Amino acid sequence: MKLKSWIITGTLFLASLSLWTGYVLSRRAFLRDFNTGVHAYLSGNFLEAEQNLTQALHRRPHNKEVKQLLIKALIEQSFSQYHMKDFTGALQTLSRAVRITPSDDPAQQALSTLKEQLAASSEKSPVSIEQVLNNLYHHLPEHEQPENLQSLMQQWLQRSEMNQETMLKRFWDNQESWLVRLDRQKEEFREILYGGLLLFGLGGMAMLVLLLGVLHTYFGRRGVFSRLLEEHYQRLVAVLPAGTQVLLGPPVSLHSAPESRQLDVIEAEIVAGNSAEESHRRLEMLLEGENPWVRARAAKILYHLNPKLAIEELKRLVEEAMRDSQVSGMWALAELATSDALDLLSPLAYSNVREIQQGAIRSLLQLQSKDRLPANVRAKLSQILSEIRSRTGMIF
Repeated sequence: MKLKSWIITGTLFLASLSLWTGYVLSRRAFLRDFNTGVHAYLSGNFLEAEQNLTQALHRRPHNKEVKQLLIKALIEQSFSQYHMKDFTGALQTLSRAVRITPSDDPAQQALSTLKEQLAASSEKSPVSIEQVLNNLYHHLPEHEQPENLQSLMQQWLQRSEMNQETMLKRFWDNQESWLVRLDRQKEEFREILYGGLLLFGLGGMAMLVLLLGVLHTYFGRRGVFSRLLEEHYQRLVAVLPAGTQVLLGPPVSLHSAPESRQLDVIEAEIVAGNSAEESHRRLEMLLEGENPWVRARAAKILYHLNPKLAIEELKRLVEEAMRDSQVSGMWALAELATSDALDLLSPLAYSNVREIQQGAIRSLLQLQSKDRLPANVRAKLSQILSEIRSRTGMIF
C-alpha cells in the first residue's frame, strides 16, 4: 500500500472515528438527561423533570417522545400549582407548554383555551358555583335542602372531573409506558455504542496492520530508507581510494542491525568472563549467516574462545570469490593482528583485483602504525612489507 493511499485512508478513518465519538458522547448526554427527566416525572418532581427534559430536548430538538413528556409534565405541574392557589405560576407553566407544542397539534387549541380560562378576570368569569349553591340553598324547602344540595354538588363535581379528564386525555397515559420508551432509547444507544466499537475496533486493527506494513516498507531491514542508506554508502566508497573500505570496517546497514546488537552483547559478555559456552554457541550460529560482515565480526570475537575455528572461518572468507567476503575477512584479520592472521592477510597483497590488493596493503600498513603490537608480530609484519616492496615494486 502506497504511503499516500495510507495517509488518505487513515485520515478518513480518524475523521469517521471522531464523528462517531462525538455522536456517542452527545447521545449519552441526551440519554442521561432523558433518564433523569423520566424518573423525576414519575416521582412527581415536576421542576426537576422540566429542567432535565428541556436539556434533552435542546440536544435532540426533533425527538417527539421528549417533547411529549415535557408537555405532559408542564401541564400536570400547572394543575398542581393551580390547586395550590398559585395562579400566576400555573399560567406561566402553561405558557411554556403552549410555546413548545406544535402549532398544528390539536392540543395547541386545548392548551390555549385552558390558559384563557385560567387567566380570565373575576368580572368575566362565570357565576361561581358557591353563589349558585347559596341561592339554591335558600329557595329549596328545608327538609329537601341538605339532600338536594348534596346532589347538586355531586353533579357539579362529576361534570368538573369529566371536563378535566377531557382536557388531559391527550397527555395522560400509562406511566409504565415511559419506562418502556426509556429502555428502548437505552437499547438503541447500546446498539450504536457496541456496533461502533466493533466496527472501529476492527478498522483500527486493519489500520494498524497497514501502518506496520508501510513502516516495514520504508523503515524495515530491506525497506526504502535502508536501500537509500546502502546506496549512499556504496557511492561514498566508490569515490574513495581503492582498498579504503577495509579501513572503514563494517558498513552501517539496517539489514544487519539486529545481528550487530547481538554481537555487541556477546562481546561484552566475553570481556566480562560470563557464559562462555553460551556465547560460543551463539557465535557459531552467526557464522552460518549470509552477511559476510556479520560472519567476519563473529569470527573476530570467537577468536578469544576458539582461535582455530575463528581462523578457519576467516580463511573461508578471504578465499571466497565475492569481493565483500574478502574485504570483510581482511578487516577482521587486521583487527586480530596476530601471527596466523598475517599469514592469511599477506597473500592478498598480490591479488589481481586492485581493490583487494590495495586493501591488504593498507591493512598491513595500518598494523605497522599500532603501538601495542607484539614484538614477534611486528618483526613478521616488517618482513612481509619488505617482501611486498621487492616483489611488486611499490613504494609505501
